[in-house]
Amino acid sequence: MQKLLLGIIIIGLVVQCHQNKTEADQKVLPDKTVKASIMPIRIASDAFGINVNKYEVQDFSVQKNESLYLLLKKMNLDESEIYEATQKAKKVFDVRSFKPKQTYRAYVSKANNELKKMVWEPNEVDYVTFDWQQDSLQIYSTSRVVTKKTKQISGEITSSLYNAISDKNARDELVYKMSEIFAWQVDFFNLRKGDTFKILFENKFVEDQFYDVGEILAVELKHRGEPFFAYRFQKGDFDGYFDEEGQSVQKALLKAPFTYDHRISSSFNRNRFHPILKRRIPHNGIDYAAPYGTRVLSVGDGIVTRARYSGAAGRMVKVKHNGTFETAYMHLSRFAKGVREGTHVKQGEVVGYVGKSGRVTGTHLHYSMYKDKRPINPLNVDLPPSKAIPKKYIADFNKLRNDLNIRLLEKDAAGRNLPTTIPLSE
Repeated sequence: MQKLLLGIIIIGLVVQCHQNKTEADQKVLPDKTVKASIMPIRIASDAFGINVNKYEVQDFSVQKNESLYLLLKKMNLDESEIYEATQKAKKVFDVRSFKPKQTYRAYVSKANNELKKMVWEPNEVDYVTFDWQQDSLQIYSTSRVVTKKTKQISGEITSSLYNAISDKNARDELVYKMSEIFAWQVDFFNLRKGDTFKILFENKFVEDQFYDVGEILAVELKHRGEPFFAYRFQKGDFDGYFDEEGQSVQKALLKAPFTYDHRISSSFNRNRFHPILKRRIPHNGIDYAAPYGTRVLSVGDGIVTRARYSGAAGRMVKVKHNGTFETAYMHLSRFAKGVREGTHVKQGEVVGYVGKSGRVTGTHLHYSMYKDKRPINPLNVDLPPSKAIPKKYIADFNKLRNDLNIRLLEKDAAGRNLPTTIPLSE
């Protein structure tokens, strides 16, 4: 009997151990199952936010004379599909703006080899998406975020302004922008060794990559020992570059070289019939029927580059106003006192008197204007206005000028040198 009871107890213990082991195994398995179910699924997206796992991606560059039509033809679209895409694209961008070296990316279905999306990049900032995934073709333009960072550079000219600028990315743009800003004060073809400059300007970045040079915010140019300053000031619609006193660094040219209006007897005409030569030749200027002896005024500040008898033009005065604009005054009866080659004249200063010297049919003034040495119509040219900061903005301008000077000159408001470079804003 005792042996029977002992056997039953042993059997019970074995069964209990087996049940405990099974329960332990059951507790472990669910944990493993849960862990497996929450593993993340990775989706690979490109710079345009498109899931590239779904497509065969092909990159191309626009070739010479390629158009939107030819690009889509290359993608095996039929004529009706190309027509639809072109008509919709016209509402989003100028379809004539495809240029060599621009890039575009095609997304082709892995299932049927059909074009599903295309992204074209006209520049580093913008891109246009063609999407055939929806019920109908969708075309939309997107712009990347452009950030700006200010930078200060300085230098001394030893050979040229271009070579003196240390920032290789910005050289071309800074030289061009500076020559425009100081066009009415400094002849950039005559910068000298020893001239110095300081420039505070913006650099533009797209996704932390340098993109372009932005605006010059402030600049100092010392030319022949004379300092020239310019500060960019914007307030509402008021915008321009101004000197320390708030005067515009851009000077306007007078619309006509007279104190009073005079009748135009012959307009600017590329194909005018010449009354003396009896053939058609360009008339690169304006003829004013002013009375003999009327005072002729220089339309702007400048240097007299010619004051002598010049064949068919008769007595002529030519004035160089800056590196861009020149004016000429022809058929004069005589030159004004003191006007000779190399002399400086002010806007509104008398340079001569109306006459009929040279090849003419009667008394008049022939007035010509040149931009980059090419004749232009003085009546149509868009000249920069001469303006000053309005009184209501003077306080704002003074504060801006002082703030810019700290970063441009690396000096505080009292003119003291700063111990360290001020961190430049973004």
